[in-house]
Amino acid sequence: RVREAVVSTQSTGASSLFQRSVPPIIAFSLGSLGFLTPFDFKEFPTTLNKVLKGTLGFTLRNRLEATLWNKGSNDDDEDAVIVPESLQVLNEVVIHRGIYSGVCMVDIYCDDFFVTTVIGDGVIVATPTGSTAYAAATGASIVAPSVPCFIIAPICPHSLSFRPIMVPLNCILKCKLNNDARGDALISFDGRHRQDFTKSHVVEICASEFPLPCIDKEGSMQDWFNGLQTTLQWNGRSATQKPMDKK
Repeated sequence: RVREAVVSTQSTGASSLFQRSVPPIIAFSLGSLGFLTPFDFKEFPTTLNKVLKGTLGFTLRNRLEATLWNKGSNDDDEDAVIVPESLQVLNEVVIHRGIYSGVCMVDIYCDDFFVTTVIGDGVIVATPTGSTAYAAATGASIVAPSVPCFIIAPICPHSLSFRPIMVPLNCILKCKLNNDARGDALISFDGRHRQDFTKSHVVEICASEFPLPCIDKEGSMQDWFNGLQTTLQWNGRSATQKPMDKK
């Protein structure tokens, strides 16, 4: 039986309130675009009774832990390194050019191995949950919530061959501005905590120890496919192909 739970109309907002362990989330839809709100608010009493009786299951949605480091003006001065904040992120970490007119140049490292430099409007590091959010607008794959991975998706890359990729969840990613970048950037976490991202900053992203438990309406995969079809109109057609006439 469930001893405590959080009733929410927005799972991302509930995630930001709990920066460590999270009680199960019961997410109700109020009619807006909510991919993580499988329950109709009109069914509130019935749903709550089912949750309290323990007849519904839940899905653990992986979160990211993002730590923003500021190394100051001297990269060789280890004493200048500070950790201003570490955040639990449900959807994505976004680095983008913001108000700056030039392209953004972001170096990406995986387990301290240099991977590539993103040249474009920015880059998104997303969870499978975030694959239906901002990352979907970049053409990244839509990923089921149970898949243990990160999504690295460039925003409007200045390249014809830069496709979004997925990397294992046990990787530690680091992003920083390239030394040749002509301007600063902005960074945000689930659309919140937006701040300047300069050459003195490094953001480290890894798997969080505190996933988000979301109560399922019918089941993890059933709710996910229902969300794709009803909210995103996945593979929706206004007409179907007619069979060929038989002679």
